[in-house]
Amino acid sequence: MTSLKHLVIEILQARDLQVVERDGHLFARKGDREVPFLLLTSLDWAKVDDFLARFSGLAGKKVIATLVKLPPASLAKLDRSVTVWDQEALEHELGRTRIEGVMGKRENGLVDELMADDFPRMVSPALLEDVRAPAVGERIVRPVVGLDDVKELSRQTVAGFAHRLELVPHFVYGYVCPLYMDGEKVGVEKGALSINSLTHRVESWNDRTEVIYALEMAHKTLEPSIGMDDAKRLARKELVKVNSYEKELIREENNVTIIEKRRVAPREEEIVLEDRGVFYIPIWCVEGVHGIMMVNAGTGKVLSEDYYRI
Repeated sequence: MTSLKHLVIEILQARDLQVVERDGHLFARKGDREVPFLLLTSLDWAKVDDFLARFSGLAGKKVIATLVKLPPASLAKLDRSVTVWDQEALEHELGRTRIEGVMGKRENGLVDELMADDFPRMVSPALLEDVRAPAVGERIVRPVVGLDDVKELSRQTVAGFAHRLELVPHFVYGYVCPLYMDGEKVGVEKGALSINSLTHRVESWNDRTEVIYALEMAHKTLEPSIGMDDAKRLARKELVKVNSYEKELIREENNVTIIEKRRVAPREEEIVLEDRGVFYIPIWCVEGVHGIMMVNAGTGKVLSEDYYRI
């Protein structure tokens, strides 16, 4: 079981903050800014009062992290510089950071609000993005898994309570990849592949993938984190990797069987890529009571499951 301390440290370090422990308290540090944390494992208001008194002269924010349910009346009395990370907030933030680890896309969360200079809490650019009108004209892989489907699936696994649909951009290329052995051309591989513009993962692409040009259900369209030149470079390197292998040549000489190994490989500079544009794959990102999961809405495949150990 993960302790409250380790849970908070994981969340902070996911945002590249330095975490130090001093005088029985955790401190999140970024540059010259430092935020103290009280890890409240039981309903002990003496500890809360001591924490608030000790850091009353500290400019900036202070955080009480707890898995214990605090009385609303007591929370209302806290100074506006004090932020409470309760169990729901911790689970949500942990799920969000782990989803970001898979998707390769960061959004504003508890830590960003913690380190921000503005009061009250920030309005996330992601939130503003969510209220956009649905995009028209983008090539979107047709979803086969709807909201009701993913709710039922996540109910049986992570007990999902938050479900969001994100469109992940993929660069798609057709390719012609000549193969050589000992300087001679021995074959050609042809096909199509896609590059996830967030995770940079290269996968095969089915040319018969069905697409649509508008999506009525609520979603957010993510932006690529790499350009076309980088995508092509990744595609060529992957094609060289998957099409390079050792081939055994068997021949008889003077009643002796000789087995030779020769290397078959493409020449990266001779690989031809046909740009087929950007396609958006719909991904369900689910946060649940017990963990997070991600589902490819275009295929129904569960991409990842990560269970909490709180």
